[in-house]
Amino acid sequence: MISVLVTGASGFIGSHFASEMKKANRVIVLVRDVIPSPWANWLNQALDGCVLVRGDILDANLLRRILAEYSVDSVVHFAAQSLVSVALKDPKTTFYINIEGTVNLLEACRQTDIEKIYVQSTDKVYGERTDAKEEDPLVSTGIYESSKSCQDLVAQAFAETYGLNIIIGRASNTYGYDLAKRIIPNTIKSCLRGEPPIIFQEEHTLRQYIYVEDLVDAIAHLTMKKANGIYNIATDDILTQEQVVTKICKYFPLTPKLVKRDKPLKEIQKQSVNWSKLKAFGWKPKHSFEEAIKITIERFRKYGFS
Repeated sequence: MISVLVTGASGFIGSHFASEMKKANRVIVLVRDVIPSPWANWLNQALDGCVLVRGDILDANLLRRILAEYSVDSVVHFAAQSLVSVALKDPKTTFYINIEGTVNLLEACRQTDIEKIYVQSTDKVYGERTDAKEEDPLVSTGIYESSKSCQDLVAQAFAETYGLNIIIGRASNTYGYDLAKRIIPNTIKSCLRGEPPIIFQEEHTLRQYIYVEDLVDAIAHLTMKKANGIYNIATDDILTQEQVVTKICKYFPLTPKLVKRDKPLKEIQKQSVNWSKLKAFGWKPKHSFEEAIKITIERFRKYGFS
């Protein structure tokens, strides 16, 4: 049994990862806020049995203490400001958390000789690009995207300069039981309320999707198989916003409502990554989009939503 520190464990991906890893490992979770219901309904179950430490990724002294005191073997770093809409409203905090927080953690790992580190990056670092490969250059677009590009480069720099064993996972759009204001949670919540979900007219955004449990499985596969370097983590599910909403509506007796957006969408329009490197490393997803959406709807019913 190894000791794993999971940062950002009260968030969407971090909580799902901790929930899975605690089955066979000692998991220490770093959480910042007291979480209200209904998210707490899921979180209490997900983190039950983990060692819970309250604190902030910006507290460098706390990070060093956790790594030393709990004899941490590996670190999985999810703590981030992860919403584009929030980044637009609060760029300063977004850059602090995503960049300085990562620097604090990696420096603490360097000082305490951590064996394995996983850093959660995103496909957004490639900007407006389809079939992006790991060797493609990172670009600066919006606030969130730029902060993650900087985080990604920080991780690369620590690996190159200090020889740290770091895996960087550039994940596509992740979905599952998640209460954040994203297209899949928003659509499911509307349907569960009996309200027709929205399709925005004249918008042809294209995104690549991965179910959260498949993402967790891919990260576990990379860390257990002793991978190193950068990996795109995705599936072959590349869908428009209209296709996403329509597929969810198959589980409800509702017809989507066509709406004209008041203001232009300040996000990347079309994006996907090439995940051949991960395939070659022996991983493939276990869920189809339709199967995962059905499971996600059931979890919204079980744990609740606001």
